[in-house]
Amino acid sequence: MNINNYKILISNLPVRQQCFTTKRTTWTKAENEIKWLKNLNDKLFGDNKTLTISRQDIFETNEPRETIIKIIYWGYTAGMRGNHFVNILKHIDTIENVLRTLRDKTNPTTTDFNDLTLTFKNVAGLGLSTYSKILYFFKISFNGNPCLILDQRLIDVFASKSYANFQQLSNIRYDNAEKKYLDFLQLARQVASNIETEGENIELFLFTFGNNLKPTNMISNMWDGYCPESLLKGKTVRMRLNQSDFFESEETGLQICIISGVQAVILNFRGKGKFRETPTFGDEVENGEILSPQNSDRPPFNNPTTAFGESEEIENYIASIQ
Repeated sequence: MNINNYKILISNLPVRQQCFTTKRTTWTKAENEIKWLKNLNDKLFGDNKTLTISRQDIFETNEPRETIIKIIYWGYTAGMRGNHFVNILKHIDTIENVLRTLRDKTNPTTTDFNDLTLTFKNVAGLGLSTYSKILYFFKISFNGNPCLILDQRLIDVFASKSYANFQQLSNIRYDNAEKKYLDFLQLARQVASNIETEGENIELFLFTFGNNLKPTNMISNMWDGYCPESLLKGKTVRMRLNQSDFFESEETGLQICIISGVQAVILNFRGKGKFRETPTFGDEVENGEILSPQNSDRPPFNNPTTAFGESEEIENYIASIQ
């Protein structure tokens, strides 16, 4: 699947309104060990037994310690495993100092992220799922890429290879996700930019719908850099520039002639796998060209200008190519 097909849905997701509800009793055990927590919970819960927190509520919180507590309550409504929560709170000063240092930097880099991970390794229970939430809500960026939440649910989506846009994260697992976190941020920013939305919208879409959408045998008439023939079969196959300056499917031999930014003409003859020595892939250079049929034997192979409409037209045309 291509995430671009869900552009309208993703752009209109009520991200900041996403909320979760937690019970005061979930956190009373920790109150007995962390004295300041009881006073804070009195403030947050008041006379209520439950507390509902939205993303916007967290962003509007000004006090760092209260922000961290709200993040944990929002992300772990039923509580954290074992003694993780208490242990995190015992190291709250360390966490606050790291966040303060990052906020004071003009542009935190990969080195700063590596320093952060080394520090957080000394805080049992503060894994990527938790600290990526904290970094996101504190609006930290690395290498100019805003932090986003990366937890097991998103990792499972990437590992499923369901979305062509995130193929380079297909070998991600929780035990190597920390090393790939900055790659995730950069890729998410690029994907978000391509569909004119925000990274947090991408993150919420993948969290909510990621592995809960069944691919269909329909494709968009806008070329995304991947083989249309393979996409119709529910597969994601890259197209690579060949020696004739056409993009050719590495699996089917289907060829596309690009009129940059305008048309992607599906040629009526297949390639022979004679690729350029230096690889150039269609998904690296595509600009949303409209898929069109070849109706001329001379470049640009589409004269007069025509374009495909429905997915069925594309499928029928491809089926006729020998």
